[in-house]
Amino acid sequence: MSSTPKLQVALDLEDIEDALNIARQVAPFIDIIEAGTPLIKSEGINAVKTLKNTYPNKIICADLKTADAGYLEVKMAAKAKADIISILADAYDNTIEEALRASFEYKVEIMADLIVSRSPIKRLKEIMDLNYKGKKLTYALAHSGLDRQSSRRAPLTEIESMAKIPNHPKLAIAGGIRAIDIKPIMKFPIAIIIVGGAITHAQNPTMVAEEIKSLINKLEK
Repeated sequence: MSSTPKLQVALDLEDIEDALNIARQVAPFIDIIEAGTPLIKSEGINAVKTLKNTYPNKIICADLKTADAGYLEVKMAAKAKADIISILADAYDNTIEEALRASFEYKVEIMADLIVSRSPIKRLKEIMDLNYKGKKLTYALAHSGLDRQSSRRAPLTEIESMAKIPNHPKLAIAGGIRAIDIKPIMKFPIAIIIVGGAITHAQNPTMVAEEIKSLINKLEK
């Protein structure tokens, strides 16, 4: 692996104060703070700006899961100080290209979320060379959605297949990830490990975030 995977906390909450409370507890162990889709829908794009203003030295991800209006939504998130913005990998190609156009203009990174893709490997191969003036997708996210996690957790099969694609984007993984999942995940060239409920719903979010970060650092050595 070229570098240690970054740990991202997904703040899939409704209230910005609740999100800030969790962020405050885990910030020392987190590389990327995510304004989750529910948080943005509840509080608006200003939730992204609030997180960045509070944590200017952290990478901020706006989990928009953009399906349309690629340029406009990426522009909005970028102006709200997001560093990484998620779009749906199954959006129209021109929507992805428009998102990349905005990412080029506003100097942000795009993460293609394969959460709803019926054929994630096929779709990734289709979109990974889309670009605007050479600007391509930075990340591809293998993602087991919240509503599927009771029967399906960390999508290791997808990550294994994605890692075999030549010249693939940087890989990220999300979906019910707990401390016990870190060791199998670290067998693959992962750039970002995204943890949500295991941290945000824990009795002691600080302890869980510290444990996961420690495991990542230990297994990287």
